[in-house]
Amino acid sequence: MKSTMRFTLPLLILFLFINCKSKNNSNDVDQQTIENQQIIELLQQWYLWNDQIEDNLNAEDFSSPQDVLNQLRYSTLDRWSNISDATRFTTYYEEGTYLGYGFSYDQDQEGTIRFRFTYNDSPFGKAGIQRGWKLLKIDNQDVQNITDWANVFGENQLGYTQTFQVEDLEGNQKEYQIAKDIVTINSVLYSDTLNFGTETVGYLVFNNFINPAKEELDDVFDLFQSANIERIILDLRYNGGGQVSVAEYLANYLIQTDDNGVPFYKLVHNIDRSADDQIYSLSKKGTINISELIVLTTDATASASELMLNGLNPLMMLTHIGEGNTYGKPVGSYGWYSLDRTNVYSLISFRLLNSRNEGDFFEGIKPDYSVCDDISKPFGAFDENLLAAAIEYIQTGTASECALYTKARFKPYLPQEEPGPTLILN
Repeated sequence: MKSTMRFTLPLLILFLFINCKSKNNSNDVDQQTIENQQIIELLQQWYLWNDQIEDNLNAEDFSSPQDVLNQLRYSTLDRWSNISDATRFTTYYEEGTYLGYGFSYDQDQEGTIRFRFTYNDSPFGKAGIQRGWKLLKIDNQDVQNITDWANVFGENQLGYTQTFQVEDLEGNQKEYQIAKDIVTINSVLYSDTLNFGTETVGYLVFNNFINPAKEELDDVFDLFQSANIERIILDLRYNGGGQVSVAEYLANYLIQTDDNGVPFYKLVHNIDRSADDQIYSLSKKGTINISELIVLTTDATASASELMLNGLNPLMMLTHIGEGNTYGKPVGSYGWYSLDRTNVYSLISFRLLNSRNEGDFFEGIKPDYSVCDDISKPFGAFDENLLAAAIEYIQTGTASECALYTKARFKPYLPQEEPGPTLILN
């Protein structure tokens, strides 16, 4: 099989679209059985845990490709293999757009629902709603009384309108009627340069490893380069992953000039596909040579973001400040078009290791300092907990930790509006 395109889902590090045809194309076998056979063969050949897949499976015993995946998935470790809509996938990752409202939200320590961020070019962003604002009501229903969060945002259609009551950071309450529209994602949620005595530090909040983000990163690093920054605070607290090519693009800016060509990560497949194992190296971009990278995370930091942490750790001085462990996704997927090209079969197909062969962090990556996220403060506020900890570390060499509050009652996180494909991390 030969690849034709490379992409990734937010929970996936790497996607390889492969056109493949089922061996069974007899006229007396219905299309559903052929499609079932396709995904069975992919699992047998490419799945990381293919030793858990039986050799003699009958495609007619399954009702659909999704049924195949549901029954054969290695549920002990695999939380990510999925089937997604191909059109929504390519629109999201290649164009950086999706249909929705353009926000993300979570509960704070008191159980209040607040916006974690809104995209600039989105219905919520254009309405002026910002990070830290409270969400009080949806269609006149108090959010504290909502139990069916899976359906609270209604139809996924252009122009679908709902009423939202919110409260800003000054305590002012306002009601908005907002219609779903095409959202253009800004992956850079915030960037600035911070001055501490004679030292200038770059601060970047980066949220989506999607292809359009490369141009945004170029603009940020032009700013950093002109400011002669010495360290970078890379804020990946809500970054659930994306395309590995964009992770490489960012990493190329971060490494030292002397590290040009060093191994960044390697893909390790099942034993039957070991010939496909690969090592990927970096190529220095720009002229910045930072002395240290400080990375901010939460347990929503996943996939390509964890690749950044694990892959760069052997290559530079890296300090990790986070709200507990990261999400824990040390594996990646290839994705195949369905035979009718309407869906993508994303199957976990390889482990991701750094140049020291370190990986397998299914429980997440533990930070050097555990610090609570504070979604009541805007990005860039010096009294926002994670940024404040980074500043304290820069000034003193250490960071004050906090007692992480229990989030068990909040997990799984409240469903986010779905930006395109399924299984977007929230």
